[in-house]
Amino acid sequence: MAGRAATSSAKWAREFLFRRVSSNPLGAIRNCSSGPGASPAPKVPHFSKKGRILTGATIGLAIAGGAYVSTADEATFCGWLFSATKVVNPLFALLDAEFAHKLAVSAAARGWVPREKRPDPQILGLEVWGRKFSNPIGLAAGFDKNAEATEGLLALGFGFVEVGSVTPVPQEGNPKPRIFRLREDGAIINRCGFNSEGIVVVAKRLGAQHGKRMLAETSATSSSPSDEVKPGGKSGPGILGVNLGKNKTSEDAAADYVQGVHNLSQYADYLVINVSSPNTAGLRMLQGRKQLKDLVALALHLDGLIISNTTVSRPDPVSNNPVAAETGGLSGKPLFPLSTNMLREMYTLTRGKIPLIGCGGVSSGEDAYKKIRAGATLVQLYTGFAYGGPALIPQIKEELVSCLERDGFKSIQEAIGADHR
Repeated sequence: MAGRAATSSAKWAREFLFRRVSSNPLGAIRNCSSGPGASPAPKVPHFSKKGRILTGATIGLAIAGGAYVSTADEATFCGWLFSATKVVNPLFALLDAEFAHKLAVSAAARGWVPREKRPDPQILGLEVWGRKFSNPIGLAAGFDKNAEATEGLLALGFGFVEVGSVTPVPQEGNPKPRIFRLREDGAIINRCGFNSEGIVVVAKRLGAQHGKRMLAETSATSSSPSDEVKPGGKSGPGILGVNLGKNKTSEDAAADYVQGVHNLSQYADYLVINVSSPNTAGLRMLQGRKQLKDLVALALHLDGLIISNTTVSRPDPVSNNPVAAETGGLSGKPLFPLSTNMLREMYTLTRGKIPLIGCGGVSSGEDAYKKIRAGATLVQLYTGFAYGGPALIPQIKEELVSCLERDGFKSIQEAIGADHR
């Protein structure tokens, strides 16, 4: 669950944002520096060899792209770059999962990923919490845990990106290995346990990025003034969310979350209070009515819910996989039916009066569309992105447009909760 917040006490009462909700059999969060699942870390020479393969492939693509760019318009070249990542992405499966994840975050942080230059179709645009989203597809917390690559990730074409979970004090998380691939099932099991560099480091990164964007926006406005309201928020062209967690040894969860709110709300368009991870002892006890009331002041206005996250259950066909015996939260395709049913129930309980973010098992435009029809205003993905890479983002948006047009919807807004009408 989560609650929206702002820097001043007045905004605190008015804008207390999200609560991340989950209940059995769903209850967890993608609370790791995830990426495609893990196996025991190989020796350094092994990494070096695979690293050379990735580097060679990347250089080859760059050379080919350089030769191609002079003969193609920007939109065509942009599409080619995204398609080219289908060649590189499978190579990440050759690496240890956590190493592959760090490599992917590093690439996004350095701008070594495609930049989406093509505008999103108008049919995908919508406004939520006073922010204009160019599309409803977002990246869930867990990928960029320490806000290292927000600009690069937003540039991929996500409508919004959620960083974190961020804990007040740095902590290592659980022992490695802690991420496990179930590739044949399109799933991942993780037990990372809120590994975080802490609020101070994340605040510095977000502050530096925020200052850079403000300077660029000021220059752009002075050179070409316009009254047009463009999609985006504090993060620039996309919407930025920050997911807050508590430290493993903390005895005062509320104080941990308040510290996160006060330090990070100035850089975020929304905040998420994470009380659903199965990998932090005692965290899900905060889902009780009394605990939640004490934690997020339920009497205040509730702006939204995220439904849901990883599950500690092992639904078929995962139950037959030997890796299923590993402790941790399961994410990916097997989670889709469970999470979508929960989303549908929550839409009914809230009577469609608050925005819901649907996540869990999304790996196609049809999946995203089903979440939206079930009641989601916005949709997040993680494991699908880990397996599909950057090329999955424009693919999902294109498929989502086709689904909307097929069923006669003229906008995302019209399709939200359609299954309930």
